[in-house]
Amino acid sequence: MPDPLDALRLPVVPVEPRPEFAAALLRRIEGTAEPPAGQPATVRYFVTDLDAALAFYRDLLGFTVELRPSPAFAMLYRGHLRLLLSVPGHAGGGNALPDGSVPAPGGWNRIALRVSDLSAMVAELSAKGARFRTGITTGVTVRQILLHDPAGNLVELFEPGAGYHERTRHEEEHR
Repeated sequence: MPDPLDALRLPVVPVEPRPEFAAALLRRIEGTAEPPAGQPATVRYFVTDLDAALAFYRDLLGFTVELRPSPAFAMLYRGHLRLLLSVPGHAGGGNALPDGSVPAPGGWNRIALRVSDLSAMVAELSAKGARFRTGITTGVTVRQILLHDPAGNLVELFEPGAGYHERTRHEEEHR
């Protein structure tokens, strides 16, 4: 006779983080880790298909998959940007709010990724089937375009122009 609690047990999912991530985690646990130079910016996107989202961000936009502990969650990095991808309706994928609403992909919020040659990047992404929400637009200090990830979340690609400014590390350290 099967155990009636088997229906309630969660499957064991092996987690194989990148070796660098595992080594850094071990250093933190042992108390030998150096404090981080600066905290990365973190963005969470809700997606409908984690495999499609991972392929999009990894293969088209150059993110590194840091950790994927379940079919409903992944952590990626691109420079100092940490991107958390969650599938709503799964454990760890966003819980219902008191009014019953649940997280969903899409909207106008977005991450902005700097590129050195916007026209070349758009041509490359178009050839790979990327879906754009806008054409290239020119602002005061940037050229930009909006594209959709597989779940409909927006990603802004921008190319700095004359007059564009970001704080340097030196400016950040002396604030």
